[in-house]
This record gives sequence, C-alpha cells and structure tokens, in this order.
Amino acid sequence: MQTVVMLLALAIATAGAPGCMNPRKGYEPPQPIFFQHLRMAGPANWTVDDKGRELNLGGYDIPCVYCHTMPYKGRQSTLPSTDICMNCHSTVGVDKEWVLALKKYWDDGRPIPWVKVHDLPDFVYFDHSAHLNAKDDQGKPKVECKDCHGDVAAMGVVSVQNRFNMGWCLECHRKPEKAAPTDCVTCHR
Repeated sequence: MQTVVMLLALAIATAGAPGCMNPRKGYEPPQPIFFQHLRMAGPANWTVDDKGRELNLGGYDIPCVYCHTMPYKGRQSTLPSTDICMNCHSTVGVDKEWVLALKKYWDDGRPIPWVKVHDLPDFVYFDHSAHLNAKDDQGKPKVECKDCHGDVAAMGVVSVQNRFNMGWCLECHRKPEKAAPTDCVTCHR
C-alpha cells in the first residue's frame, strides 16, 4: 500500500512539473478591446478580387515600436495609448465594433485598461533599451522583440511564448555571442 501511495504521489508531482517550469506559457488575458496583432503587425497579402479591386487579406506591417513606444530609449515599453490608436482609427475602420469601443474610451478621455501579457516580478530589473540597443560586430541587433515575445506579428491574440524566468534569461546571457553580464546585480538591484 505504501508503494502505491508513493507511486501515486510521484505521478502527481511529475504531471505538475511542466507547469512549474513555465507557469505562464500560453497566458493570454482577455483585453478590454479585441485587437489582432496578426492583422496590424503581420505582413501584407495583396490580392485582386473578381471586380479587379486590390484587397489586403493580410496585415499592415505596423512595427512594434509604433504602438509600443520607448523600448529603445528606456526601461519600459509602453502599452498603446488611446492617442496612438486614434492616429489611424479616427479615419480607418470607424464602423468596426472594436474601433467603436476604442472611440468610446477616446470620447470619454479615458485610457484603455490594457492587461499586460509579458510582466516580470517587481524584484527583477529589466531594461528594454539595454537589450534592443545591443549590437554585434556587424552592427546588427543582438536581441529583437520576437526573441523574447515570440512572433507577435503571426499571433491573433498575444500570449506568453517563453519561460520568462531566471534560468531562461541566463541561458541567453551565457551565449558567447551575446557577451551579456551574468552577475546578480544586473537583474536584481
């Protein structure tokens, strides 16, 4: 009987282990406004319909930093403000349900209460600019947005793709080509 209990406990612990290794993988919180990164940030896919009109069935190739400002200049990459959204949506897609919801925030003078998807604990110091401004010997970026956040331009709804834990960060920092510090105070200040 003791062996059965031990085996059962081991099976339960083993089944739960992947969740402990990457507890946030797939985290995809509901947002106040439905937003498809695939449509906005994805590549264009132009075609001609049966009436000879050009249609874009793909995205608009909007770069990450248009909506998420400041990642090259500071620690934080901002969540999009209502102003940023309305730069385009005061004239584009004005009859769409999600744009009408966006316009309501705009008309009321309220920020959109976006829910952060990629969020590190408060005890971790992370600086977007240090990562995004690091260049290799050829002047190419050592880190791109997709290295941490995944291919957001291919996602309908953004979800956590990587572990975002200390081990995962250290795996990257220890790569010789990154030449990144691994001392504790780099991330814990």
